Amino acid sequence: MQITENQRLRIIRKSLKLNQKEFGDSIGLTQGGYSDIERGKNSVSGRIKIFLNQIHNINIHWLETGEGEMFSVTIEDLAKNFVGFRKPGELSPEEIEKLNLELEHLKAEIFRAQCEINLYRDLCASKDKVISGLEELVKLMRER
Repeated sequence: MQITENQRLRIIRKSLKLNQKEFGDSIGLTQGGYSDIERGKNSVSGRIKIFLNQIHNINIHWLETGEGEMFSVTIEDLAKNFVGFRKPGELSPEEIEKLNLELEHLKAEIFRAQCEINLYRDLCASKDKVISGLEELVKLMRER
């Protein structure tokens, strides 16, 4: 059985030892709003994903796919793991592979974020057109 984003969200909340109200509050949702997402009634929006990453350091790739680590690896984490290594030749093949894998995940996350930005830009442009049309309609109605 495939685990959904919504189910992974519950796993995240449980791992942080928070109840629905506390977790919802932390990402700007009511307990009921968060509960709807966790139960699968509503999907996990891009905005929520951004908050999850910024506030709880959640790896969005893991949330979406279940692949990788639940929590994002930060530059500080990487530095701690490789303290003492001064030259690339001193890294083991496993450590190099780990860095390459993290690099690929970060590139994929950047690509998804850029796609999301483009979608929001298109949405804003579309709404701007609707607003302009409505303003024109209001202007015409007032002239009558």
